[in-house]
Amino acid sequence: MKLQKKTKIALSMLCVSVVLLVVVLFVFVRPAEGDGPIQAAQENELEPEVTVTPTPVPEPEDNEDGPDEPEEPKGLTNGQKYYKTLVEPDSKNILLIGQDAVYHAYDTIIVLSIDEKNKQMKLINFPRDAYIDYNDKILEQLKEANPEHAADPSIQKMNAAHAIAVDLKYKADSDGKFGTSGNTAYAMNFWADLMEEIFDITIDDYIIIKTEGFRKIVDFFGGVWIDVPVYMHYEDPMQNLYIHLEPGYQCLNGEQAEGFVRFRQGYTPEGEFKTYSVYFRQKNQNAFLKAFFEQHVNLSNLSKAGDFIDIISKNVKTSVKGNEIFQYANIMQKAVRGKYEQKAEIIECPNNRNINGILYEILKTKE
Repeated sequence: MKLQKKTKIALSMLCVSVVLLVVVLFVFVRPAEGDGPIQAAQENELEPEVTVTPTPVPEPEDNEDGPDEPEEPKGLTNGQKYYKTLVEPDSKNILLIGQDAVYHAYDTIIVLSIDEKNKQMKLINFPRDAYIDYNDKILEQLKEANPEHAADPSIQKMNAAHAIAVDLKYKADSDGKFGTSGNTAYAMNFWADLMEEIFDITIDDYIIIKTEGFRKIVDFFGGVWIDVPVYMHYEDPMQNLYIHLEPGYQCLNGEQAEGFVRFRQGYTPEGEFKTYSVYFRQKNQNAFLKAFFEQHVNLSNLSKAGDFIDIISKNVKTSVKGNEIFQYANIMQKAVRGKYEQKAEIIECPNNRNINGILYEILKTKE
């Protein structure tokens, strides 16, 4: 029996709620203690390799007719390609961007890949500090469009891609997948091409999410039951962050849930200050998402969708419009009823490298 229109909209809203939580979780993992590549290197007492980006010098050629004109680079990078396949060919891939509440930076990059054939939903988390090996054409265009940005040694970080796109007014004069005018269109067209080129992921839609709605969403659904694995006690008044959780199975409200997904260091019951690994926190985040999906993404919550739309509308900007909402609702109906397997993947960056004074994460690429 076909779903009623109201039911489809409700399911789609529940889908967006999960997406919103996914992105906010990763945006919220930016506590003041710092846990980026620089902090990681300090914790491991490793001296990062220092590399200065070389200026390419063309080799002389013996050519009676003069030197050949170099071919214009194609695409965005110098053939940068991740070492393995991440998504199935027929999967539906949604680019999720978490927008920082303070600086409005795109510091969270996730792809939600829905594979109907194999009944899987996969979350792929991309490191914001990954080095993007842009080709000379892009770098020269950036230098001409915005010399200040071009001179910024951190401009080749993955999370700076939208800034390059806006400076270049990317695909303003062509058929951009997500439009041809406006900063959001420039940025999302650029991101889509970047994902296709490096990771072989075709982006079907995007969702840009503000972080303010995290606590409201968890509270709206009545909290989440989760097993807190360790004693979590940490305070940071500068961020208004107060984490006080005892170990054990319990229901977390919005404020407690934020603390749970952000916790990475704090005091043990014996008063010892302990720092946990990034993977410890990512494991907790995945457990939280799984618990939220199992407890709240179900048909019994359809009656709440009308009120929930207000929270979504104030925190989300997306390319999903009109009839596409019903398409995603149908997919989510299959996911809920078919009990799709939930998987999470973290992009591998085996090395950090200091390039022109900035520490980058280096993607694992094909040989």
